[in-house]
Amino acid sequence: MLSPARGLHASMALPALALTFFLALASPLLARGQKRHGSENPRAYQEAGKCEAPSDWDPKLQFTPRKSNYALNEVVQLSCAGEFVPSVRQIQCISRGAQMQWNETATCKEKCQKPQWDSRFIFDQEQGTFNPNEVVKMWCPEGYWPPPMEIKCVTLKPREGSTIPRSGWIVRNGTDTWHVMEGNLTCVDVLQVVPETLKVSSTSIKLNWTCMLPHMCQHIRARCQLEQHFSPNCEAEEVKVEEILQGQEGIFTCSALQPFTVYAVTISLLPSTVLYTRLIRTKEMVPDKPEKLWLDHSTGSLRWKALPSCKGEIIGYQLNITTMRAEDGSFLEFSQVLVNQSVSEYMPPHQTAGSKYLVTVQGLTAAGAGAASQLEFQTYILVSGQPLGPWPGSAVTVVVVVVLLIPLSAGIIWFVLFRKKKKALPSKAEEDQYTELQPYENVHGDNYCKIETFLEKDEGKYGQAGEPFPKLLPVQESQQ
Repeated sequence: MLSPARGLHASMALPALALTFFLALASPLLARGQKRHGSENPRAYQEAGKCEAPSDWDPKLQFTPRKSNYALNEVVQLSCAGEFVPSVRQIQCISRGAQMQWNETATCKEKCQKPQWDSRFIFDQEQGTFNPNEVVKMWCPEGYWPPPMEIKCVTLKPREGSTIPRSGWIVRNGTDTWHVMEGNLTCVDVLQVVPETLKVSSTSIKLNWTCMLPHMCQHIRARCQLEQHFSPNCEAEEVKVEEILQGQEGIFTCSALQPFTVYAVTISLLPSTVLYTRLIRTKEMVPDKPEKLWLDHSTGSLRWKALPSCKGEIIGYQLNITTMRAEDGSFLEFSQVLVNQSVSEYMPPHQTAGSKYLVTVQGLTAAGAGAASQLEFQTYILVSGQPLGPWPGSAVTVVVVVVLLIPLSAGIIWFVLFRKKKKALPSKAEEDQYTELQPYENVHGDNYCKIETFLEKDEGKYGQAGEPFPKLLPVQESQQ
């Protein structure tokens, strides 16, 4: 029979033994539990200072290089099979305390297909698929709504009744916030300008417009302003016409414009959405008259200053040359000459002494001939090897003196001859004895006079009666 003391000792030893056994059993179980818990963390693997290749990540992930474990600080490139992309491009084996683990956890995400919206949309990137978080700019053609916008490829929540994530697009206009675009986007024609109604003259532009969205029609502005002149040598006044369009249709007019000038016509939805824009060139007009038309005495050629293409493209010059007699201005000849736009001089042919010339020069555009510059000059002599030119000062002086002397000399000669004739005239009785000169018809084409003498007229009077013959007067042949 046990004593009370020994019974008490036995009863105390039994729980101590049980506690010792429990602690011995708990240590390996705890260690095993810690190892299992570590294997469930995809970011941490530890095997002799290396990171093991993840086996429980997205099966579509592909590792480059492909190994079972990776050294400390080693970088691995990631990719995905099919139309998927990795959430991160690379991962690295790092050390955190006593553990070796990957710095990131990766997965494969589905790419976004190019939106199959209105075919009129224009994208800044023309490709079939887009990566997650990639931003793409898109816009409609000019004159269509909506204005330019941005779309972004994102991973959306699974559809109702599904657990699979999906890719899609979110949209924003300008500085607006992003919102999911579930439906279809289309380009809407806000304003129409019928090309056939566009009327352009040399000084105005008119177009007919129609607003297709009534709720936007009160905020449409039309503007016309100078863009550029066709020729850089021409100055154009700044023109800026603005008008807020009223109603749903009407006519917009730009007036007081310059010919052959480019203007920008723009119709916008305020504040800055362009609905219609076009560069329009006004039509041509006839040009101004050429300047500085003159005769080059050294060459005998006509010269003028070339015209700039301010009112129209200069396609040539037209010269009208009228030849007249210098003494009385009577008409002799007319000729017209056309030269191309690169020519600014002309040598008049067949100049003759004693003639004067009236020359006009006109510029030509598609609209016709412009105002004419005029020059009149006179030729006086032709010297071999030298061109004809106008009368010099010395020649003019000589001509004036000669012109004055001719009538004076003629008067003196007439006076002397008149005095001699008066003294030599015979009496009335003697006049019948003089030779009579009468014109005779020029049958054979010769110019001559018929001479009838007193011998033929009074043959019997003087010869038979023995009268003396009168003295004959000298007869001079007249050259006609």
